[in-house]
Amino acid sequence: MTTKDPQAQALFDRGLFLYYAYDRADAADAFAAAAARDPNLAMAYWGEALAAGPDLNNPMTEERFTSGQTAIARAKALEGSATARERDFIDAMSLRYHGSWDDWEADGVQYRRAMAALARGRNDSDATLLSAEAMMEHSVPTQAVFDAIGDVLAADPSNPMANHLCIHAYDGAPDRTAALPCAQRLDGADFPPEAEHLAHMPAHYWIETGSYDKAVASSERAYQLLLALERSTQRALGDEPYAIHDIGVGYAAAMMLGSYARATEWANRLDPLMPGRYDALTALRFARYADAASASNVQLFGPQVRGMALLHLGHLAEAQAIAADLLKAGEPRGDLALLFFARLAEAEGNDREARTRFDEALQRQRADYYAENIPFVPAGEALGGYLLRRGAFAEAVAAFTACLTSYPNDPRALFGLSKALTAQGKSAEAARVRTRFDAAWAGADTSLTIGDL
Repeated sequence: MTTKDPQAQALFDRGLFLYYAYDRADAADAFAAAAARDPNLAMAYWGEALAAGPDLNNPMTEERFTSGQTAIARAKALEGSATARERDFIDAMSLRYHGSWDDWEADGVQYRRAMAALARGRNDSDATLLSAEAMMEHSVPTQAVFDAIGDVLAADPSNPMANHLCIHAYDGAPDRTAALPCAQRLDGADFPPEAEHLAHMPAHYWIETGSYDKAVASSERAYQLLLALERSTQRALGDEPYAIHDIGVGYAAAMMLGSYARATEWANRLDPLMPGRYDALTALRFARYADAASASNVQLFGPQVRGMALLHLGHLAEAQAIAADLLKAGEPRGDLALLFFARLAEAEGNDREARTRFDEALQRQRADYYAENIPFVPAGEALGGYLLRRGAFAEAVAAFTACLTSYPNDPRALFGLSKALTAQGKSAEAARVRTRFDAAWAGADTSLTIGDL
């Protein structure tokens, strides 16, 4: 940047890196500190405007728009001392904040066009990545986005923003293979605590491709950085914008595996950040039904989890009473509530109602969960288990196979699939699936039965 103050340059570099780690608050502070060191550094104010804008996880707000508009106006006023490259960035950013808040959508279009032109006109990785990010904020990734990220990675494989965007770009792709090197690079990099979200990002790839142990490991790195950040800044863990999400992904990955102890550890990390506790849900997932049924009333998803636990324990009347109370508030809508009513209908011998509720739970999860956000109790497992218990083995195979398409290497779906194939007399195929289950269930402290599905 155009500055004679090395400290101002270092602060600008820090701000841009932290923005690329999606730590927008600390990025804004770094850019402001650069401006304080060198009030004539136009790009410091450009950085403040960048940090005020949207990203892939956070939309623009009117308050941020006003802040960004003020910052870019200061940058424009200092353009006379900026280089041609710097003016290109400032001019493009000024389009994002050109009009009033009511004009934001139209301004966003002009910004995307300007950044695309800037990326085409200059061999500049920052312009290319910010252009790709702007396109991804607006729509699903296009081939132009994949190409832009790939070009930067080819020239600079360790680029943090390129690897970050790479994982996001492939989150919903049918084939995520291209994101594997990006996950591996971020897993192998050293990050300061403020960049914990970069350490978290590989968990997206691992959880989406069924490497749940690796998703837990990436989440562990992010969690330890969150703790270090809490110690160094004295900010509460709950004040960090990604703490709930990043810890929640670790918990979701642990819930897919077989270790109740490890899942409980993650639940305990998440509990202080939430309005209730996850004890009962965790116990239910790992077939600790008495513990799930006896958990206190401050449990998240408490009634439906307790109801399912009671059904596993054979206490039908108590489960029916919980269902009656839930219905006073209207028809069940959440996926766990639908699964409870499905299991209740099964226990009551109402197969038509059970199948309807299982199907509704599947539809709800398809609507509510995407990419690294996976359900704590996949409905496909439950549907497959229900069909297996009914003796509908071909349908059970189809249900478990579909579940494994959505959640690769899901151990419980593998367990159920091996049982359904065995029941069909397909012993060789069942043995191959059982081998996959045994590998996925390594280190488990929980035994499964068909009734647990």
